[in-house]
Amino acid sequence: MTRGSEEASFSPVRRVYLETLGCEKNLVDSEGALGLLMDQGFEIVDRAADAELIVLNTCGFLESARRESLDRLRELGEEKGEAQLVAIGCMVQGATHDLQREVPAVDHVLGVGQYHRLSELARGGQAPPLESPDLAPYAGYGARRLLTPSHVAHLKIAEGCNQSCSFCKIPALRGGQRSRTIPELLAEAHQLVSQGVRELILISQNSSAYGIDLSGQPRLGDLCRALSGIEELRWIRIMYAYPPMLTLPLIEDVYAQEKVVSYLDIPVQHASPSVLERMKRGYDPEQFCRKIEALRALRPEVMLRTTALLGFPGETEDDLVDLMDFLDAVGFDHLGTFVYSHETQTTAGAWVDDIDPAEKEDRRARVESLQWEIGQSLKERRLGSTVELVVDRVYDDVRAAEFEGVALEAGQDLGLSEHEGPIAFARSEGFCYEIDGGVWLDGSGLRSGDWCTGRLVGCGPFDFVAQREKELR
Repeated sequence: MTRGSEEASFSPVRRVYLETLGCEKNLVDSEGALGLLMDQGFEIVDRAADAELIVLNTCGFLESARRESLDRLRELGEEKGEAQLVAIGCMVQGATHDLQREVPAVDHVLGVGQYHRLSELARGGQAPPLESPDLAPYAGYGARRLLTPSHVAHLKIAEGCNQSCSFCKIPALRGGQRSRTIPELLAEAHQLVSQGVRELILISQNSSAYGIDLSGQPRLGDLCRALSGIEELRWIRIMYAYPPMLTLPLIEDVYAQEKVVSYLDIPVQHASPSVLERMKRGYDPEQFCRKIEALRALRPEVMLRTTALLGFPGETEDDLVDLMDFLDAVGFDHLGTFVYSHETQTTAGAWVDDIDPAEKEDRRARVESLQWEIGQSLKERRLGSTVELVVDRVYDDVRAAEFEGVALEAGQDLGLSEHEGPIAFARSEGFCYEIDGGVWLDGSGLRSGDWCTGRLVGCGPFDFVAQREKELR
């Protein structure tokens, strides 16, 4: 058969299903890819069974994430029928083996930054060879097809990372840091705001280093100042600030902007000096505490998020105590934990993984138990205060909201557990969308994207209950 007859016999794909695994940086890539496909006339569907092209945006950060990606690819392969199945993203980029041999149902693979090639595959083309992640363009220009509620969106301010943490393979998967220019980001922010977005969540691998590859110095304050000039924008939230590069001048510059919310995500991973040295994290816990004191002096109501990595090679009981003492002293409002796993393309991957998996999980459980107490104590201090809230979702009733599973240990629940009407899940400045807990309240008359004030009357270690007070425009 000639090439011309092959093209003539090919039935173009019109319907595309795309599913995302992993972090919100992956989510932005998916939104950008969907936006590009929609611009070219493709229909986006919500079920794999309805698509001729099925795409899975994979995660490759940890072994557990890779297993999840492989399992999902196999499931989609069993469901795909005559459709094409495409694997894209980090797991593909970091593969050290033939993914299509491991999952024969996969028809094509695309690495990071190759999302714009999906339309070619949909029209019968072939996937190009994988490229260096340093060559990856940003996929989110133009109108993204948001996978979040219309009032909130992530803004990827940079791609890649220049740090060399011994446990992390992000530089191998995503390349070195490539900051986007402020005019580029402003253009995308205006586009998002025109779609109804009122909260921007700034994300990258290292937000505190934003702009250093453009001008030789961090420019996160300049970016926040520029974004603050968008009149309709209400909240700017900063995620993934790298501790050593979050300097006191940068803190003062960023938090001088009123639209930057009183919140900061700053992953510490550990606090034992010996573990931090082996991790190549490059920060001093005592200096870190002074930075937090300065931030709290500027924003007394600030809420903090961090992550901790347990079971790193060589971690001792004394190291764990150092970490727990540090968490107790700083008082993080939100904490995520994960346990160490050996990863290829990392320095630590060549070391002996000398801690039993059960011991790693035990250490994680001890840290999470401590955080339960810290979170409860910190939230109790805020009871009685009135905060601005944005509604993320309104449920028909408490059963649909699974409210019975919400831990509340102090104050009142305002009868929400027996409430017969709608119940709303909202957030104050101190909670990030889909990562932290939030604020529950009577949802009567509310919709996703509404703003109001609420008085905090009950709490647990993760959530609040609020009495609604005033609608906001």
